[in-house]
Amino acid sequence: MSVGPPVTPANRPAEAGASGYLLKAAPQEEILAGVRSVARGEVALAPSIAAMLVRRVGRPAVSLSPRETEVLGLVAEGLSNPEIARRLYVGEATVKTHLLHVFEKLDVGDRTRAVTRALELGLLPHRR
Repeated sequence: MSVGPPVTPANRPAEAGASGYLLKAAPQEEILAGVRSVARGEVALAPSIAAMLVRRVGRPAVSLSPRETEVLGLVAEGLSNPEIARRLYVGEATVKTHLLHVFEKLDVGDRTRAVTRALELGLLPHRR
C-alpha cells in the first residue's frame, strides 16, 4: 500500500505492486479501512485518486506524431540528444521539444520510462 501526496501519479505505485493508494491527509478511519481492505486482498483507493483514474481511463488512447515516434525510437537505440539531432538534421532544442511532448503524452518524467511506456503501449516495435 502506498500513502502519498495527491500530486503523485497514481499509476506509479500500482506499477510497483501497491494494492492501495491513500492520501497522508486522509482521516485515520479511512487509512485503517484501507489497510484492512488490502489485507483482505482488495484494492484501497482514496476517492480523489479513484476519480483521477476514472478520468484517465476515459481519455483517448495515447498517440505520438511520426516525428515523436522517430525521436523516441532513436532514444530506444541509445542515441543521445545531440546524436539524434545530427541524425535527423534538426537542432538539439527541437529534439528536446519532441521529447518533452512525448513525456507529457506518456505521463512520464524521463527517457527510460518513456521508452518503456511506449513499448508497453505498442507505440514502438520491440527490438532484440
